[in-house]
Amino acid sequence: MIRYLIKNNFKLMLRNTWGVVIMLLGPILVIVVLSSAFEELMKSYEGVDTFTVGYRLENGSSMYDDMDVLKEAGDETGIIFREYPEGEPQDIIVNNELAGFVEFTREEYVVYKSADYEIEGITLEYFLSRVMSGGLNAALMKINPNTETDVELPVKKLEFMPAVNAVDYYGIIYIVYFCWCGMICATGVLSNEKKYGIEQKFRVSALSDFQMYLSRFVPIVLTVAAGMGAATGITVLLYDIHWGSPLLSAVIVFMMIVAGTALGMMVYNISDNLVITIIVLFTVVWFMGFFGGSFETYMFSTMPDITKQLSPIYHGNRALVELSCMGESKYVSSAVLYSLAVTIVCSGIAVLAGSIRKRGKA
Repeated sequence: MIRYLIKNNFKLMLRNTWGVVIMLLGPILVIVVLSSAFEELMKSYEGVDTFTVGYRLENGSSMYDDMDVLKEAGDETGIIFREYPEGEPQDIIVNNELAGFVEFTREEYVVYKSADYEIEGITLEYFLSRVMSGGLNAALMKINPNTETDVELPVKKLEFMPAVNAVDYYGIIYIVYFCWCGMICATGVLSNEKKYGIEQKFRVSALSDFQMYLSRFVPIVLTVAAGMGAATGITVLLYDIHWGSPLLSAVIVFMMIVAGTALGMMVYNISDNLVITIIVLFTVVWFMGFFGGSFETYMFSTMPDITKQLSPIYHGNRALVELSCMGESKYVSSAVLYSLAVTIVCSGIAVLAGSIRKRGKA
């Protein structure tokens, strides 16, 4: 009996055209719109191998006799010095698309930086600081084949999350977001049960409250999983979205579908009203998505970390995005466990609420 109900409800849900269309096209359209809108925002800085800066030597400058040495040191570091005897530094920078400009006076040097080359300007400042603080003597003053003239900038490797582009980010997190809205697929079945009194007829059968719950729960999970699988496949083919560890990512997405379905069924069994269920569910999911990085990327979010940690969507989003760009994530276990906890708690409440309502109408 239970298998017949699951099979029949699954077929009915697949025939719910609007529900299937929303679950299939919804994430695809949102991914296309948001990935395009935030493409520039999520672009990472890409440095250049070399950049050009201008310079000017004042008569009597201490650098007058040593400029050739400084220029050679700059060449080996990736900084090309070009002389501009006349003109305002800022105008020279703009007109010649320079990263900066240096004025060497008798007692000091002044650095002008371009607003369009912020990183290069910082590099120039650091280069000059290192060179001038050590003086242009010793190795820098004696250029010969056996003498190193380059100034090596110290580099410290830090742990960081590699850059993820907007298409990959939104292509992943909106699959997760729509996983939690899966109850939309059940609207046709649930409304027909109300309309034709099917639920009352099942109450006289030998089905337990848990079996009645599964007869709806399992088809919803299968329908949403099919829709999300199709949406994922289409977006991967069209936009080359990169999912890391496909099997593990699939497990996380499936657990999100199961948890979202359990949440929706809990709200429905408590309210016994489809309209209220959709409103409450979408409101809850919106807030979870807001704190979980569905609208503002969690990398740039100003929300306190403890607030984000409360959202199960945050754990799913972070686990999947980190798997995509790093191949691993410490949030995998929390995403699965959080989803499992939501599923168990919400399912228990849903079955209990259904049993109480059944006894009340008996």
